[in-house]
Amino acid sequence: MKSTLMIFVGALMASIFCLPAMAQTAQDRELAQKICADQTGSSFKICVNQQLRNFDCSNAGNRQQCEARKRASQQCAGLFGWDFRQCTQRMIPEVDCSTLRARDRQQCELNQSAYVACSSKSGEEHMNCLRRHFSGQ
Repeated sequence: MKSTLMIFVGALMASIFCLPAMAQTAQDRELAQKICADQTGSSFKICVNQQLRNFDCSNAGNRQQCEARKRASQQCAGLFGWDFRQCTQRMIPEVDCSTLRARDRQQCELNQSAYVACSSKSGEEHMNCLRRHFSGQ
């Protein structure tokens, strides 16, 4: 009797601790599906899985930046493609590169200068601008 009670209490406690995590996962999946609504078939599944990986901040190097990206995605969820990208970039605060390690600081500064140089362009022109910027031309 006592062991049955202990098993029941253990299962109850485990489910209570897991409920918030399961609810968060369900919210993340809902948001990912809304963001990927313009996709169909296998590209929809790939998009949703990619968004879910982006929303998992537990292993993120910069947890604050991950949470900011997640909040921006929630606010821009009704937009698609280029409009979504521009909306999220406006919502995410700029990273302070001076607080990073030397190697990360160089990459951060390169990313910020690429953003300044290429943010006004769209589509193929944007991609060509980024290629030129990161290849050092």
